Amino acid sequence: MSDPVSLRSPRIYGSVLVLTLLTIAVGAWSGTSLGTWAFVVLFVAVVLTGMPHGAIDHLVAARLWGLDQTWGDQAKFYGGYLAAMALYGGLWVVAPAWSLGLFLVMTMYHFGQADLAYWHLPPLPARLLYLSRGLFLIGGPVAAFPGVVDPIFEAIGGVHLLDWPLVATAPDALFAGLVAQHVVSLGLAMPWATPEVDWATGREALNVVVLTALFGLVHPLVAFSVYFGAWHALGHILEMLRFFRRRGEAMSMGQFYREAFLFTVLPFVGLVGLYAATQSFGLENQMIALLFILIAIMTLPHMVVVEKMYRERESVRPTS
Repeated sequence: MSDPVSLRSPRIYGSVLVLTLLTIAVGAWSGTSLGTWAFVVLFVAVVLTGMPHGAIDHLVAARLWGLDQTWGDQAKFYGGYLAAMALYGGLWVVAPAWSLGLFLVMTMYHFGQADLAYWHLPPLPARLLYLSRGLFLIGGPVAAFPGVVDPIFEAIGGVHLLDWPLVATAPDALFAGLVAQHVVSLGLAMPWATPEVDWATGREALNVVVLTALFGLVHPLVAFSVYFGAWHALGHILEMLRFFRRRGEAMSMGQFYREAFLFTVLPFVGLVGLYAATQSFGLENQMIALLFILIAIMTLPHMVVVEKMYRERESVRPTS
């Protein structure tokens, strides 16, 4: 039984590239004058694919850890998941700067893993390459638009980016360095790679060019929204469909959204309330900060499930 489509499927990949190139064209013309629209684009991306892509972790975990529909097994999963969220949420209250740093490192690894797990590298080179990709993705917008990102980081964790060396004094050189380190990392990883597709090297070369333009020319919130929604979250949804297919449980995109509905709607309801409250007082940066903190709190347990899923796939080393 063949796998369903993935982000590497020509039709899906081509659509994501077209959307990204359109965003680059519009964003480069608009500059950083998008105002509220940047937040709206982020909100739409989070709702359409961002929240749903982690909303069936309970189903994935049940297959990975052999959990049944008993009260005991359900308590193990939901108890652990909620406990991790609560502990991390508490850490944001007492140590926001450290929490932000942890979130950035986790996100670097998580984004890199989702993008490049298909290269099927040995564990150590794989982890280093994931972090390199994530550093490129997260650091790029910071270096390209430090003045835009600084108030958001301040609202999230009390961190002043403009006080950092190079961010304020040589942002262009920093941006170029972030791109260069990832190009070098990809080159060093190539001899160990056994990717699922024959055109992996050319694909990643194109990805670096497109993502460099996206993060270098487009308002950082819009650039992040397009990457998070179309590249990362959509790609992860498609990988989960492949995960169930490999286990003999075919799941369509419609079935996925039906299964994800409850745990997509619950956070969405909370976000609507936060949006209404913050907009009433003109606190746009605070709303963005709360949104990112919510994403961070949900990312920690989600990453545990995803790491287990990819490690299982690594042990099998499937071919395309």
